[in-house]
Formats: sequence, structure tokens, C-alpha cells
Amino acid sequence: MTQKERIIEQTMRMFVTQGIKSVRMDDIAQQLGISKRTLYELFDDKENLLYLAMLCYFEQNRLRWNSLGSNAPNVLVRMFMVLSDVMEQSETTTRIMENLRKFYPSVYAKLMGEGSEKNRQDLRQMLEQGVADGLFIGHIDLDLAITVLYYTASAITTRKDMLLPEGISERSAFIQIVSTFFRGISTAEGLRIIDDFLKRYPADLPKRTNRRTNE
Repeated sequence: MTQKERIIEQTMRMFVTQGIKSVRMDDIAQQLGISKRTLYELFDDKENLLYLAMLCYFEQNRLRWNSLGSNAPNVLVRMFMVLSDVMEQSETTTRIMENLRKFYPSVYAKLMGEGSEKNRQDLRQMLEQGVADGLFIGHIDLDLAITVLYYTASAITTRKDMLLPEGISERSAFIQIVSTFFRGISTAEGLRIIDDFLKRYPADLPKRTNRRTNE
């Protein structure tokens, strides 16, 4: 790992744990044991370093999803596992993106545009694999399916004003909504896999307390 890569990764951890606005270039230099001049020579300004640090954050998420999916028996279970991890990380990711939108709108816009395209490409690849494997019906409109899944999942992971029924955790609601979507495009074999997964997931995937029910 080069010096620049090390700075990006460690700065990313500072932004995630301490908050984007509160971390100054002085803090980064002191924490990493380097001069502020070196930071500016390598990255020009905080905004550029912030952008690269956030790319690092999202790339680490993507690598984790690839690792999770590598153990899945089929692409449908892989999608459940990846989406479950998205749900687990949603509070941190939402906080980061809200701070970016508020304090660094140009970085936010750039990351949103790039991230949305990458996510849609990943979803398309998995849906196409599901069709090829006989788990999803072959005549679905992939672009429409991607849009529906993307925005349905985003609604429950990012909307802070959405009220859930009492006693239903965010995770449980998320799994129910996503599984309902998959049922609508699945073949008989896909439905069998969904039913099998839903029987096992409460033991395999710990539930989180619904923070919204007390609001």
C-alpha cells in the first residue's frame, strides 16, 4: 500500500467514526503523523481527499458484498445476503450521505451519480444470472425491475419519516419487502429458494431493535 492509499484509508475511517465536518486537515495530519503540506501536495484540498476517502468506503462495502456472495449457493440467496448487509450498514451510510449533501454538495452529487450507476450494473448482473439459472422469469423488463428494487430498498434504508407498524423491526420490514419483490419475478424454483431462506433467516440474521417505534 502506497503512502497515498494509506492516507485515504485511514482518513476514511476518521470521517466515518468522527464525522465529515468535524475532521479537519490539521486533525488528519496529526493523526497520521505527517505534515499538512504533504496532504495538500497529494490531495490539493479536503474536498478531493474526502471524495477519495468516500470512494474507499464504498469500495470496501463492495468487496465485503463480493465476499458474502462467494459463499452463497445461488444468486438469489446472494442478493438476499448483500441486501441484508446494505440494511445493516444503512444507518452509517445514510449519516455519511446526509452530511455530504449538507456540507459538500458537489462531492455528494458526484458520488450519487457514480454509485447509482455501479449499483444498477451490479443488480443487472445478478438479475441476468438469476434468469440464466432459471430462478427468475425470462420475460421481465430488467430496467424496470432494477428501478423498482433500487428505490423500494432505498425507501426503507434512508427514509427517516416512514413509520413502520408497531412491533416490526426495520430488518424484518426490509426482508419482507424485498422477498415480496423477488416472489413477483421468481420461477417455481426461485419461490422454493425464497421460502427456504425465509425459514432460516431469523436464526442466521439477528434482528435489530426498531428505533422508529419510539419516535
